[in-house]
Amino acid sequence: MPTPSAKDLSVRIEQHVKNARFIGKLSVDMAQKKMQQMCSSSKGASPKVDSVQTNATEPSNKMPMPNYDSLTAMEIVTALKGCPPSQVLEVFNYENEHRQRRTILKAASPSNA
Repeated sequence: MPTPSAKDLSVRIEQHVKNARFIGKLSVDMAQKKMQQMCSSSKGASPKVDSVQTNATEPSNKMPMPNYDSLTAMEIVTALKGCPPSQVLEVFNYENEHRQRRTILKAASPSNA
């Protein structure tokens, strides 16, 4: 079997990178859509903005969103844009007590509300 040239390898690598970007974008888009659907379905059950706590509460093992621990930080941050303030606070509290990812904490911070 002949050894591929540098040009052939470069073309193949470029195609793999394009495929990976496409698959990644598709995955993020699907996760965004699911998160927005989950957030919009929970809006009716959320308390008024005035009654939302603005400080961290005691630790909770209940995930603030379905499959939360399997989502990337960017997927969660994107999903927060369509969530009611009470759910954003739940994300902040949960993340603060568990993984403490700065990206999520910053996006869900009560001072950003």
